[in-house]
Amino acid sequence: MLKGLINGELKMSKKLNRYLDLCLKCGACFRFCPSGINAVDIIVSAKAEYFNTSIRQKMLSFIQKYFIFGLLADFFNLFSPKAKSKKFEKKVLYFGGCSAKINGDKAVVKLLNSIGIEVINPSFPCCGVSLFTRGDLKGFNDNIEKFVNILIKYNIKDIVTTCASCEKSLKDYSKWVISDSSREILEKIDVHNIYEYIRINKLKPVLKNPVKVTFHKPCNISNYEDIDWLLNNTENLEYVKMSDFDKCCGLNGISKLSEYKIMNKIFDAKRRNILNSGVKYVLTSCLGCEIALKLFSRNAYKVYDLTSFIASRI
Repeated sequence: MLKGLINGELKMSKKLNRYLDLCLKCGACFRFCPSGINAVDIIVSAKAEYFNTSIRQKMLSFIQKYFIFGLLADFFNLFSPKAKSKKFEKKVLYFGGCSAKINGDKAVVKLLNSIGIEVINPSFPCCGVSLFTRGDLKGFNDNIEKFVNILIKYNIKDIVTTCASCEKSLKDYSKWVISDSSREILEKIDVHNIYEYIRINKLKPVLKNPVKVTFHKPCNISNYEDIDWLLNNTENLEYVKMSDFDKCCGLNGISKLSEYKIMNKIFDAKRRNILNSGVKYVLTSCLGCEIALKLFSRNAYKVYDLTSFIASRI
């Protein structure tokens, strides 16, 4: 299909866009492809062609940008005041994005301060993953430039995040940014998930009370071994690995709202695996996954960000 579009044998249409949109953008095909072909990047590039000619897609992107990840996230931010970090020689720039606006940054500051790292936490916009998966590459690039301006202001090369989608987006910024000068800046930064710092510094939290949990692995997590280390080295935390713990939740940056029936099947499969694990607490490390798991919990279990869960119980 993509070959037909490239060769001019097919024209981009609503029907072809739906086929492209059925891709979850989870990257599973890339990880298993012996030729190393990144199908997600190719599909997003094709979607960008349709986005530029579709009023409906532009309207959906506008709603995501200014309402879901804009006004709604800013509203939650009113109830999540920033935590004050202790000062240390080692400094990192915390990219919280929408997750920090909703969950706050207290957990990140608490954990990183405990291992001698100062957290600089400016107000970042959304990483733009929902815009990227929809094919709004211009909107995605606008978010990249806002990120670059903050990098210039603080001049800190080490970036830490807690969200898998943010981590993946930040690491891909240099590939998609339009400006050459911005690309030079982005190529010099080091993006890390907070769990890398925790494992390297051998931080072994001790929870106040025993608790049993399971974990949903987001598609974009590239360092699950660090998370697994934390789950198995936290005292009073019993980790039960559910079946298909690493299967995509199906949400994909809220770009599948038009495919509710398909989403529902994926969510239901994930819900059954959670229930079969026999635990009441589900942890994850992606705001999108957190939202999806909560929406379909039906009060059978509670969903938390892993960092927030650990920090609030030590």
